[in-house]
Amino acid sequence: MKPAFSIIFFTVGSGAGLGLLALVALFDLVSPDFLPSQAVWRSALLALILIAAGLASSTMHLANPKNAWRSLARVRTSWLSREAASALALFPAAGIYIVLAAKGNAGAARAVLALASVLLAWSVLFCTAMIYASLKPIRQWHTWLTPLNYVLLGHWSGALLLATIASTEAAAPAGLLILATVLGFVALAAKLAYWVWVGSRGGTTLSHAVGVDAGVRAPGAPATVRARLFDAGHSRGTFLTHEFGFVFARRYATILRAIALGLGFGLPLVYLIWGGGLWQASLAVALCCIVGLLVERWLFFAEARHTVRLYHGDART
Repeated sequence: MKPAFSIIFFTVGSGAGLGLLALVALFDLVSPDFLPSQAVWRSALLALILIAAGLASSTMHLANPKNAWRSLARVRTSWLSREAASALALFPAAGIYIVLAAKGNAGAARAVLALASVLLAWSVLFCTAMIYASLKPIRQWHTWLTPLNYVLLGHWSGALLLATIASTEAAAPAGLLILATVLGFVALAAKLAYWVWVGSRGGTTLSHAVGVDAGVRAPGAPATVRARLFDAGHSRGTFLTHEFGFVFARRYATILRAIALGLGFGLPLVYLIWGGGLWQASLAVALCCIVGLLVERWLFFAEARHTVRLYHGDART
């Protein structure tokens, strides 16, 4: 499918923000003294800014952005509506939590809001992933690996941002660097598993799409006839071929995956194993990771093959 930068930025930017917010609030809830006091509210504020920027970017993908509020209309049946509802609840909860953290309040209200921020951040991240994982016509998305990757990559990039902010006051806690390293390796394993699954032989064929998996055999015919495409129905490009017939990713997939692996995982993991350093270096590594994840997310959309491609010449999707 043809990738839209607004959606790529939304899923990567808000994913990093949601992962960052979940980690900060979780640390603050479980071990209040683990992070420097200033790092808590600064990290949560940065997370909220990233989430807001990502959600604002996502509206640019709509044909009529002013109708974005309608995304709340189908909470019972739509993952998009659930995402919007969770995000709407997240902002006031996280906003008040940031104010309490900045003032140094350590009462029950802060703990409750920290817990709410964690749960709502996870909810938004999971719902975002399920928007794509729930689409049966796209084999590359319709898998449990999609939400797994979204959640892990959001926390991986969020952990790098958290390490950066924590290192502005003093050296980042060793436990945070260890956690970020573990998240990085787990996220890398999940991404490689996803790419292996995407490249495996499978998908829908034209025979399956029209309901004749075993073919058709007319009475008295010598052999079974398989479904095949006689005519694509057009002589030049259409909206469907433009949006769903994207071929650039197939030509340069290996190069782009290498870039995503190197920037999104390789360099940050080497830096963490080396032991971290000044906040400037941590920031450069975090931004490097986000650039790599932008490439990874571009591939996620570009390599998706909608079932409609079967009616335009593809043997399988």
